[in-house]
Amino acid sequence: MTRARTSSGVTVLRQAFTLLLCWAGIVVCAIAGVSAQTVTFAPVGSIAGPADLVRVQGRYAYIAAGKTLTLVDISNPAAPTRTGSYTFPEKIWGFRVVGSAVYVADDFFGLGILDVSNAAAPTLRGFMKTPGQAKNVAVFGTKAVVADHMSGVDFIDVSNPAKPVSLGSFFLDGYARDVVAAGSLAYAVDAPAGLYVFDLSKPGPLDAVSTQQSAAAPGSIVVSDMSAAQGPKVAVLVGAGSLQVYDVSNPAAPPVKAATYRTPGGRPLRVALKGTQAYVADGLEGLQVVDLSTPSMPRLVGTYKTPNPARDVAVADSLVFVVAGPLPQGNLSSGAGEVLILRQTP
Repeated sequence: MTRARTSSGVTVLRQAFTLLLCWAGIVVCAIAGVSAQTVTFAPVGSIAGPADLVRVQGRYAYIAAGKTLTLVDISNPAAPTRTGSYTFPEKIWGFRVVGSAVYVADDFFGLGILDVSNAAAPTLRGFMKTPGQAKNVAVFGTKAVVADHMSGVDFIDVSNPAKPVSLGSFFLDGYARDVVAAGSLAYAVDAPAGLYVFDLSKPGPLDAVSTQQSAAAPGSIVVSDMSAAQGPKVAVLVGAGSLQVYDVSNPAAPPVKAATYRTPGGRPLRVALKGTQAYVADGLEGLQVVDLSTPSMPRLVGTYKTPNPARDVAVADSLVFVVAGPLPQGNLSSGAGEVLILRQTP
């Protein structure tokens, strides 16, 4: 009996000590085993592939597979209906949906601007060739920022979508991987270690307001909705088999690294944020939901084992859309996945 109590006591002390170190940012956080799972999912429907990436706005899901972007009506999620599609010259690495326009990072083709006001017949409004491979794009008002593998971050005036105009670029130390806008700020990442913040509301050439070289092989980034009234604001970088959480609650200060979280699958590919919850496409382990209400102490609060590896994720209200299919070899593009539609409770 004494040995049992001692063993239990040591376990509790070890867990408490790990939590303390995690809070202090001393060790990598991997405390899923001591977190209560409170989020559950039920399957609602699915969208047949091919699929690599998924985004959702209003009644439509936007699905990229290889060179093609497809619109799917999800007003009845149990019976999604394909409406229209457009095929670009090159592979789609990333895209953003803004109103009736989709801004597409199309590899060597550069930035493409797609008019989707007629969902049955999307049309190309305009494009601009960037110096290298366009990886993703962020939009603020009439300005677009493109993460380009060669030039870094390209700043583009898209007030006339038919004739985008270059406003210059900012060279990153490594290879640009992703860029996202949150309010007037843009956050870009490069490999092997860079995180850059730009204020897009400032006139003149694009210049970083802060930079950090503390990331580990970041491949993508998501940032909290800065207009939300409550909760901490975070940037979540995906790379080196982990979620790298930065506190960006003070936009006037450089991002502060709060935690590194190892997911159960050890291979997170993409993340979507809703409030303080991160929805992680975690490869063979499927969908993981990580609570970031305390950024320095991520907690696993939900899981869903997908029949095939989870590769991308999007969230809209109570619905979660997960691209599931064979894992890519090297880059996130196999085109063989389908999109699973799940309903979250609570």
